[in-house]
Amino acid sequence: MKKMDEYGYTLLESIFQLVIMTAFIHLFLLFFFWKAPIEQQYVDYSSTQWELFTAELQQLLADVSEIQLLNAGKVVYFRNSHGTVAVEQSGTVIRKRVNGDGHVPLFTGIRSATFTFDSVTLTAVVTMTDGSVKVRRFAVGRFPK
Repeated sequence: MKKMDEYGYTLLESIFQLVIMTAFIHLFLLFFFWKAPIEQQYVDYSSTQWELFTAELQQLLADVSEIQLLNAGKVVYFRNSHGTVAVEQSGTVIRKRVNGDGHVPLFTGIRSATFTFDSVTLTAVVTMTDGSVKVRRFAVGRFPK
């Protein structure tokens, strides 16, 4: 009844499987040691999102030929190489519209946003839904008409 080519589960096979399992456990632990510092760097998602918003808005304001504030500072309306750009609050989002079209979210989770302009800098005052206030000043690069 016993076939001659079947030897069963050998000690060599079990050692080989143990080595493979040990390697996977080490990789698994290494992943968690790598993941912990990364999570600590990005624990405040709102701050990261704010910095990305300010970087994008500064880039948009680099080559402005005309700038206006509308609705008591709620809307920034300017003309640059991309066309006519409006940055405004829509619900809990600051959005960008180019030539009156589109709805590109720039910053989310806000209660209110107010902009002021003093011929050189644009100041954004943003109140978050948790009540915290973020303020940033932007240099406006103007091209003569």
